[in-house]
Amino acid sequence: MYDRLRREVSYVQGLMEGANQESSHPEGKAIQRLLDIVDELLEANEHLEHRFLELEEYVESIDDDLNDMELLVYDDEDDVDENDEDELCIVCPECGEDVYVDYEDVADAEIELLCPECHTVLIVEDASDIEPDNSGVDEESID
Repeated sequence: MYDRLRREVSYVQGLMEGANQESSHPEGKAIQRLLDIVDELLEANEHLEHRFLELEEYVESIDDDLNDMELLVYDDEDDVDENDEDELCIVCPECGEDVYVDYEDVADAEIELLCPECHTVLIVEDASDIEPDNSGVDEESID
């Protein structure tokens, strides 16, 4: 597209030089100046299009990276591994949301968890006497 427009501007500039209109009449000077402005606009537009394409590729790259991060961070809640015996399921008493915690984290010490749904602080005391399983241990049975 830009090549065709540049050829057209060059053609009109050639006509102006051939007719020697550039220096003799004020109209010729005005037309020459307009042709120079059109040439500058073409160059600026071409530069902007190039930058736009670079930014578009960059945004697509960021979008792909963000999508990968979302898949890692916001893993589907339905994909809870039922064979993972090293997790305890704690039910938030405020909203009923299942909060999963590694058994090793609560086995020997008291910890505080934050419910991801309602942001209630859940205190989990020493759970060394609880066997990890997938039965859905709630907060009352851990205290």
